[in-house]
This record gives sequence, structure tokens and C-alpha cells, in this order.
Amino acid sequence: MKRITTLLPTLLLNHLLSILLLAWMPMATMRADGVFKIIEGMKDPALKATMEANVNNMLKAMEAAALSHSKSLKLSKDQFTKEAINDLNEIWKTSEMTCPSSLLACRCLKTSTGWQVRGIPVDFAEADPNEKRQEISIDFNQEGMITSVSVAMELHRYDEIMAQADDDDIDYSRRQIIVDFVENFRTAYNRKDVKMLRSVFGEKALIITGRVVSEKPNTDISKIRLNNDRVIYTRQTKEEYLAKLERVFKAIKYINVTFKDIEVVRHPKYDDIYGVTLKQFWHTNTYSDEGYLFLLIDFRDKDHPQIQVRTWQPYKDKHGNIVTDEDEVFHLGSFRITR
Repeated sequence: MKRITTLLPTLLLNHLLSILLLAWMPMATMRADGVFKIIEGMKDPALKATMEANVNNMLKAMEAAALSHSKSLKLSKDQFTKEAINDLNEIWKTSEMTCPSSLLACRCLKTSTGWQVRGIPVDFAEADPNEKRQEISIDFNQEGMITSVSVAMELHRYDEIMAQADDDDIDYSRRQIIVDFVENFRTAYNRKDVKMLRSVFGEKALIITGRVVSEKPNTDISKIRLNNDRVIYTRQTKEEYLAKLERVFKAIKYINVTFKDIEVVRHPKYDDIYGVTLKQFWHTNTYSDEGYLFLLIDFRDKDHPQIQVRTWQPYKDKHGNIVTDEDEVFHLGSFRITR
């Protein structure tokens, strides 16, 4: 079945729909029912009402906890799965977050496990000023219970990734899964969730991390090249990488990992292999960096896709000089796949 993709960016479409909704909806009704409304993609009125109530209760719980500086959120087990409650509270431990909008008009997307809404703005209290405003996506099961909350990519980039899908439902479905996968992967760093990260890496995953080193002067020639930094790469096993990451998590108070310029490519020969390339920004209370992240994602087990390759390359050195050009970034063609 051929898919029809809207020509308007989703963010603009949602904004226009919000204005229309605001124009006709009585203010008293908005205050009574909450700030979140589903205005597209959901035809079942009872399920729609359940999902709206659950999201509005989540936003109210976040606001109340932020005002009282509570260390945890009061979330109902009738509206959230146990996993969703745990994940939200883990994010809350690193930073309080509140929704700045007085009205949210969102479309609802069908997923393989239920439903999803995207583009909900939140402000992270502990983030740097230029990183406070981010967006989250919310997943629901078939009954409208919230199953997952993730820090999300921008709506327009989501639409671009989905619009690039091959004209078959398998590729479209996998791209949905990849977006969720990448967002959960990113959110796992933000909530310091080593257990989740352990589950998404293959047992024999190839992990390569680059770092910038300066050449030490030994001769007159090396003195001339002293300011030319270079990148060296370290290969790690899954367990080595996770052990180091766990030590980092314990040593820092706050962490914010953001992804930008995300590209998804399907392997030309092995259609169950995908490459994801993106810009990663890593900020903690003690350290920050920016670099290129590449993930090779394997869909041979369609229910449990795994990362078989992860690489990170620094973008600039401490002096602001670019050390990794775009044509040097790892991609699908950088690795030979044998089966």
C-alpha cells in the first residue's frame, strides 16, 4: 500500500492545527481537560480520551514534582507500565523537566506495538541554557497506557527519515523502529541506564572510539607540526566499553546527550542491515564534547534489533580545529559484512 507523506513539515502542521484548535475550543474546556489534545490519527473516542488523560496527568505530575522539588514523580500504575514509571523517574533523577506549553495539539502515529505521539516540548532544569528546550515522544500500548517516554529528535527530521523509506512497508516499519531505537538509546545515556545499553549491543559488537592527541616535539620538523592534532582510535569489546561507561556515570551528576543531523541508510545487499550516522553532543557537569556517531543496526532478529558496530569520532580539537572531515566519517561502506 502506497503511503502519502504530507508536504508541510509536521512541526508547522501541528502549529497550524493548534491555532485552529485554540480558536474554537472554549478556554474553560481546555483548563478542565488539560493542555494535551490528540487532533489527528486516532478515531476511537474512548481510547483517545484515555491517552489524553494519561498524558495530561503525566504533565501535571511533572509540574507538581518540580514545584515541590520532589526526587520522584507520582505516577499511577493504572496509567503507566512499571517500566515507564521507572524510566521517567531515572530521567527525573538527572534533571527535572516541565512542559512550557499551555496547549498541545498533536497527531497520533500507529506503531507495531500500539500508538505514539511526538513533538511535546519540555524544559530540562539542569541543562545548559541553549539546551533546556527539548522534545519528548510518548508510546502507548493498545489500551492507551503509557509504556515509554523518550527524548526525541525534531519532528521535521523524523518526517524526513520516514519520507526516504523505500516503497515497501518493511522498510517503513523498520525506520519507525530505528527512530524509536535511536531515541531510546540516547535516553538511556541521559538516565544512566547501563542495563538498557547492555541489551542493545551485540555480544561481539565492534566499538571504536577516537580521541585527539597532540604530537610531542622530538625534532625540528615535529616542532613545526606541534599544533597539528591527530586522532587515534581505540577498539573495545562490549564489556570494556560498558564498564568504562558505568564508571563515568557514577562520577557525574548530570548528563545530557543530544543527537542531530540523523541519517538512516539501508544496506544495498543485506536489507536487514541499516547504518545510522549522526552528530552527537555530550554534556555533563564536568565535561563536554561533540563528534560523529555511527551505528550499524542488525535486524536479523526483527523483535530485538542490535548494534553490531558503534564508532565515535571527534569533530573538533580543544582549539576549535576540525579534526574529522565529513568524508572521513565512518559509514556502512566502511565495514565488510560476511555471512
